[in-house]
Amino acid sequence: MITLTLAAILVVALFAHFSGQPEADERGMLVRALETRAAVVVVFATTFVVLWYSWAAWNPIAVVHDEMAYVLQAQIFARGRWALPSPPLPAFWEQPHVLVEPVLAAKYFPGHALVMSLGALVGWPALMPLVMQSSIAALLFVLARRVASGGVAFLACIIWLFSLMVLVFGPTYFSESTTTICWMAGWYALLAWRTTRTRSWLLAVAFCTGWCAIARPLTGLAFAIPIGVVVLRDIVAERRWKDLFFAIAVGVAVMAILPLWSVLTTGDWRVTPWTVYTRMYMPYDVPGFGMNTTPPTHTITSDLARLNDAYSSAHKTHVPSALLATLGARTSHLIFSVWGGTSGILAVFALLGLRTLVSATAFAVASSVLLLVVYLVYATPAPWTLYYYESVPAYALLTAAGMAWAASLIGRPRLHPFSRSFAWSSPRWTRALVAGALVLVLPGLVTLQLIRGRHIGERKALTAFNRLLASIHDPRAVVFVRYTATHDPHKSFVRNTADPQAERIWVVYDRGERENARLRARAPDRTAYLFDESMGRIYQYDPSGVK
Repeated sequence: MITLTLAAILVVALFAHFSGQPEADERGMLVRALETRAAVVVVFATTFVVLWYSWAAWNPIAVVHDEMAYVLQAQIFARGRWALPSPPLPAFWEQPHVLVEPVLAAKYFPGHALVMSLGALVGWPALMPLVMQSSIAALLFVLARRVASGGVAFLACIIWLFSLMVLVFGPTYFSESTTTICWMAGWYALLAWRTTRTRSWLLAVAFCTGWCAIARPLTGLAFAIPIGVVVLRDIVAERRWKDLFFAIAVGVAVMAILPLWSVLTTGDWRVTPWTVYTRMYMPYDVPGFGMNTTPPTHTITSDLARLNDAYSSAHKTHVPSALLATLGARTSHLIFSVWGGTSGILAVFALLGLRTLVSATAFAVASSVLLLVVYLVYATPAPWTLYYYESVPAYALLTAAGMAWAASLIGRPRLHPFSRSFAWSSPRWTRALVAGALVLVLPGLVTLQLIRGRHIGERKALTAFNRLLASIHDPRAVVFVRYTATHDPHKSFVRNTADPQAERIWVVYDRGERENARLRARAPDRTAYLFDESMGRIYQYDPSGVK
C-alpha cells in the first residue's frame, strides 16, 4: 500500500510539473463535470456501494451491544412507541445498554434511533446508516467544491471514504452516522446563512445543532460551541435579534424531545433512561475523573460484570494529572484511524494543508480539534476513536488541500490554492488531483478487502449462532444461553425484540433449573432448548442435566 500511495503522489507531481504546458482541452470538460449535480449523485452512490460491500452482508446483523441497543430502539420507534412493556421475568432478558424493567427500551439518547426507525419500518435497519454515510460523502464533496474546487473535493472524498475510520465504523449501527450528518449539514447551512443571511438557513443550523445534542450530547456540545460563537458574533454585529429568537425556538423545540422521551420511558421528564440504566448497572459510566465506586442498584449478570471490568479500567486511570498523556494517546490512535490505511504518508499532507486554511476550513478543523478536547472529560479507551468520527471529513479535506498546495510548488502559478485568483478549477489542475485520487483508490481497495474480512470475522460467532437458531423448527421455542467463563463481554447471544410475544424463538439466559422452570411455566407452549457456548451447539433442554 505504501507503493500505491507513493504512486498517487507521483501522479499528482507529474501532472503539476507539466501544468505549464499548453492545454489539450481548454473547454475543461472534467471541471464542468465535477460541478454538476450528477457528480454529487455519483459520490453518494459510490459511497453507498463501497460501504455496503465493506459491511459484507445484504442485511447485516448488529454485532456489539451498542449496535443491538440502537437497532432495538429503532424497531420500537417504528412501532409508534417510545418503550414497550417489560418481558416476562425480566432477569432472563438482561442485555447491556437495554432497560428490561420497568419498561423495555434502550438507554441511549433517541436522536439516532429515531432516524434509524425509517429503515426499521421497511425491515432493513442497514438502510439509514448507509444513506447517512453516503450523504456525509455528498456533503463533503459539495462543501469542499465550494471552498476549493471540484478536483480538491473529489480527492477529499476518496481520502475520506478509504480511511480506516470510515471503512471500519461507517458500515455499523453506531450513532456517529447521525451526528456526522448533523455536523456536515450544519456547516453547510452556516456557510449558506453567512453568505445570504436568509433566516431559513439559520433555522437549519439550529435544527442540526439540536438534533446532534439529542443523539450524542457531548458531541453536540463540541459542535455547538464554535457554531454559537460565530452566530452570536454576526447577530450582535448586525442586530438580527429576530433571527436569533426563531433559531433558539427551533433548537428548544428539538431539545424538547428529551423530556418527552424521558416521561414516556421512565415516567419522569427529569430522569432519562440513560440515568436509570447507569444507576442500575453502570454507576461508574459518567463524565468526570477517577472511578465512581457507587455499587449498581441492580444485581448484574456475569457477562455484564466482565463488561464493567473492561469499561471501568479506563475510569480508574482517567485523572487530571494524566490528561496530557491521555490526549497524546488518543491523538496517536486518531492519526492511525484516519491515515493508517496509507501507512501514515497522507498525514504529512494534512500538516501541509494547514497552510491553505481560510475561514471556513479553519472553522471545520478547529471544531474537529475541539471534539477531541471535549471528550477529555470522559474516560474512554484510547484505541476507541469512534468518538471522533465527525472530524474525519475535515481532516480529509485538509489532506487534499495539502496535496494541492504541494503540487503548486511544482507547477505554475505558485499561488494560494484556495485563492479565487488561483485557477485550481482549471483543467490542468483538476486532472492532476483527480488522477491522483484515482490512483489512491488502489491502496484503498486493498484496505477495503482487509476491513471487509474483519467485519465478517467480527460477526462469525453470532452468524453461527443464528444458523443454530434457524435449525429449530418448533412453532414456538425458548433457548437458554449458557455462556463460558471466557465469553466476549462486548457481544451477546441473549437478545430482546420489539415484539417478544410474537417472536417465534426467545433467546434468554440460562439461570439454572429452578429459575428456568419459572419461565418455562410462563410459556408452556414453547419447546425448551439449551445453547452451550463451550460446545457450540444447541440441544433439547434436559432439566436433569441443568445445574
